[in-house]
Amino acid sequence: MSDLNILVQLIQSLYSPTTPPSQHQEIQKRLQEAQSSDAAWSIVGPLLESSDPNIRFFGASTLALKISQSWAELSPEHHDSLKSSTLSWLSASAAASYPAGADRQPKPGERVVLRKLAAAVTSLSLRLDDKWEDWLLEVIMRVAAGDGTPQGGSSREAVLEVLSVVIEQVTRADLVGPKRAAYMTRLASSHSHVVSTLSSSLSSADSYAEVNSALSCFSAFLIAGQIPHASLSTLYPLLLPPLSVAETAVEACAAVQEVIERSSGYSPGAPMTRFVSRPLTDELITGWVCSPWVKSIIAGAVEEQEAEDEALAVMKLVCAIAEHALTYIFKPGTSTHSTHRFLTLESPEILELFRLVLAVTCFPGYATESFSTGELGLGVWMSLQEECSDEGLVSGDGDTREGRGGREAEWPVVRTIFGALADALRQRATWPASETYKTLPKDIIDGIRIHRDTMVAETLLYVYYILRDSMLGGLVDLAAQQVSVLESTGRFEDLEATLFCLFAIQEGTMSDEATHLPRLFSPAILGRLPTTGYPLLRATTLRLVGAYSSWFTTQPDACISAVSFIVPALEQPSLSSAAARALRLLCDDNRKTLVPHVGSFVAVLGGLEGKIEDSELVKVLESVSSVIQALPEDQIVEPLLTLANPIVAKLQSSVDNFAQLPTEARELCLQQLSYLVACAKGLADPEGDLVDLDASFDDSQVQRETSSRLLRDSRVAAMRERLAAAFEGTAKLWASDLEVGQALADFVKHTSSDSIPSPLTLDPLSLLSLATSVFQASLSPVWIAIATSLLARLARDQNDSQLSDEQLAAVIRYFPRVLASLPAHLDAVITFGERGLGMQERFSLKATIDLLVASVQQSRMESSSASIFRQTVLTHCRPLLHSLLQSIGGAVPRSHLQALSELLHACILRMPDETRVAMRELLAAPGWPTDKASDDAKSKFEKAVLGARNGRLVRTAVSDFALCCRGLDGSSYGAASLAVFD
Repeated sequence: MSDLNILVQLIQSLYSPTTPPSQHQEIQKRLQEAQSSDAAWSIVGPLLESSDPNIRFFGASTLALKISQSWAELSPEHHDSLKSSTLSWLSASAAASYPAGADRQPKPGERVVLRKLAAAVTSLSLRLDDKWEDWLLEVIMRVAAGDGTPQGGSSREAVLEVLSVVIEQVTRADLVGPKRAAYMTRLASSHSHVVSTLSSSLSSADSYAEVNSALSCFSAFLIAGQIPHASLSTLYPLLLPPLSVAETAVEACAAVQEVIERSSGYSPGAPMTRFVSRPLTDELITGWVCSPWVKSIIAGAVEEQEAEDEALAVMKLVCAIAEHALTYIFKPGTSTHSTHRFLTLESPEILELFRLVLAVTCFPGYATESFSTGELGLGVWMSLQEECSDEGLVSGDGDTREGRGGREAEWPVVRTIFGALADALRQRATWPASETYKTLPKDIIDGIRIHRDTMVAETLLYVYYILRDSMLGGLVDLAAQQVSVLESTGRFEDLEATLFCLFAIQEGTMSDEATHLPRLFSPAILGRLPTTGYPLLRATTLRLVGAYSSWFTTQPDACISAVSFIVPALEQPSLSSAAARALRLLCDDNRKTLVPHVGSFVAVLGGLEGKIEDSELVKVLESVSSVIQALPEDQIVEPLLTLANPIVAKLQSSVDNFAQLPTEARELCLQQLSYLVACAKGLADPEGDLVDLDASFDDSQVQRETSSRLLRDSRVAAMRERLAAAFEGTAKLWASDLEVGQALADFVKHTSSDSIPSPLTLDPLSLLSLATSVFQASLSPVWIAIATSLLARLARDQNDSQLSDEQLAAVIRYFPRVLASLPAHLDAVITFGERGLGMQERFSLKATIDLLVASVQQSRMESSSASIFRQTVLTHCRPLLHSLLQSIGGAVPRSHLQALSELLHACILRMPDETRVAMRELLAAPGWPTDKASDDAKSKFEKAVLGARNGRLVRTAVSDFALCCRGLDGSSYGAASLAVFD
């Protein structure tokens, strides 16, 4: 059996429904191998002559693939014959796909073959370059004539199809610079024939299919930037009639929309001068947008709550025209150069245009497609709001509000448009009736919620920027009416939608302008809302309260009412998250207002544990702690202990019960640590991270003295002792548990970050000792992070300066007096470093090396602290060198060799005698640091580093020795990596 027959059988097997799917991958692999072989050039012709469309398609694909990827395989003397054959195959396929004559039927499966052959001929033109000057003209003529084919000629639709594929391939071609310019010049020589073909098909097509092909081809050439302005003047009028024909509306709308957007600068691609001018825009609005056909299409889609392709295309074009018209309608309706009166904002046609956009924006239904349709008008309203703001068409007092001089008549129009939009959006935001809501699947409910929170909320904000206080007042008035409806009928949906609108516009409101908010949060409205049942209504109200939390700072009575509404929702699982968030926002912004009620807060907390999720409870804990932080000194202790003591006791119980119930004890431990972190965040100074330029030293000193007195209180001191014991027990018991370690680190971080310690802050010296011992038992970067926070705390206590908590190296480099006054802890830090040299995690290892380099280099300073550093470092010289040489020998990745060489060089410079002795003794050990390092190699390394005059020589010696220890010396891989290291 010949190779061609085998190939044909493989193709047929691939497309055969009887072939098991398990064999497809192997068949595809063999076909790909056939396509990539040199013999593939010779099999294209036989494959394209087959009667099987699948085989012909494989042949066309092989041809396109070989031309684009394997052109160099073909000798130049075969170029002309390949071009001739390709054109013949293309014309034959075109005649079979789109035969001329109404009585002839296309060959099944041939059109995909034609598209692939069109791609091949385009690729061939790119390869032949200037050797094929008028290639597109020749392609057009050959396809149209169908010369030499038994089927006869092709219809114009075949030419249009080939042209569409050609221009798409040219657009994707990798052409740059002069080569692209020359190619496009040759392509432009055929523009007249392209335009002629398009004009003929658009003006005298034989079928709707031909019109659609012409429209699609037009769009493709327009996107490629290959239709000049003069040609567009010829073709544009021919695009308009198909707009109102159901069979051609989709392609026609897409083509006109492309013209509009490209002439407006919205779409990427080749630049185009503004073609759709004001007169053309007016013609589109008057002649098409306002036509009964367009109105009926949109009305029908709205009634059916489904936008088919035709209706969707119409709505897209209407929105594009509206957005484009906004560049004109605010300008005068007449000009000195024309007697024609243009459309303006007050024109009935423009009002009709916005009415249609409004129908699109509030497109009904709860399917994903309905929400996507509604988003089409978003850009129109954003642009309209910006134009109105620029023109002073905004609600309010003043010369620049509600229409500037001479334009007062436009303000009622703007107010009407945005008023109608506000009402429609409120209706769109309304949830389905309860009977319907209960039957909706979860994905539909999530879709409604997302659509409301994004498109509807964003558009409402645009409305508010124009209507402002009148919109806010209208919504509050409406809410007052709807509360009465709720009380009498139990229907809440309309009220919930109104409250959602008030929530959505919060971002744009200003406290001094929001004169209607006191009534909204008064007993007349908020006080009458239910605190049981009605989860959707209460959830929206909770969001509303949280959004306006900053407004309550000047309204203490309203703030207390808001808290009273929030508290019952905390115990309801479906509302606890929204309630916790609202409470946290209120507490953050209204600490002083809520201080007298802190006892009630703490009492509420006592009943929440176990009733709501921990993730929500921590939010409430943080909120209540933030209020406790604002209490006067003589009132803070009792609520603080009421809050903290149960958490500390349960943390200790998790340690005590570990032996009996290890899994439950760990879960309890993590839970209580999360509570402690939440309390620490709340007790932190809310302005602790701000620099108050007006604050005096006396103010800061008063705060420090107040904090000191609080910490000395016997009751607080006893709580801190129990907390320290529980913390120590937790750290030792779960020393190797990364999750517990991270929770401990979070607690230390949040209790060490403020310049003034909080009541939960533990003694940093004791914690540093604890971190040292735990680190020795469990090598983990978590304990380095904890030590960093603690050293930062100590640095501030020593009044050195403000300190970033990022790296221990920075502490040593810039705050040596902290550790100089704490020699025992400096010794612990160096111990950290020694053990840390064995870590594999790159960031932790880098930080450790930086730490040790800083410690060793600190000993060279001319200061009192330098001698302490030198004494401490000297005692660690041998163990430090042991860890260092072991790391160089292979204990850590080679990417750190440069940093390790810097550390070794620092040791040689600062401790020359001690380093010399220690290195000689360490390297004398047989088989150390690895058995691949011979005695000669170790001796050479020792002499090289100890005799090096600079860091570069040390680096070279370290690199050579590292390769030797890894068995890579003399290998090409080792040499290459050495070059990278250098």
